Amino acid sequence: MKTVIDLLATMANDASLVSTQELNALLTNADISTKQQQAILAQDSQELADTITNFPISMCSIVSAPEDDEQESQEESKNEEAKSMLKFVANA
Repeated sequence: MKTVIDLLATMANDASLVSTQELNALLTNADISTKQQQAILAQDSQELADTITNFPISMCSIVSAPEDDEQESQEESKNEEAKSMLKFVANA
């Protein structure tokens, strides 16, 4: 897989790869399958993706640490206690 990605990066960064002949020379010397070469020449990204069997799937998520929630609850409790104390003092 890394070879295909490296090859695509090379193609993207090399402005001299304009003609089909230059592109064919690059693909011939690359360590990729014939299907991958054909997909690149046909500019068929779906076909190229299908040839990469071990393509990693990246997922991310946001996780809130329990400490933060507990700390917020404690702060809210303190604020409520302070409000109660102020009410008591104001009423006295």
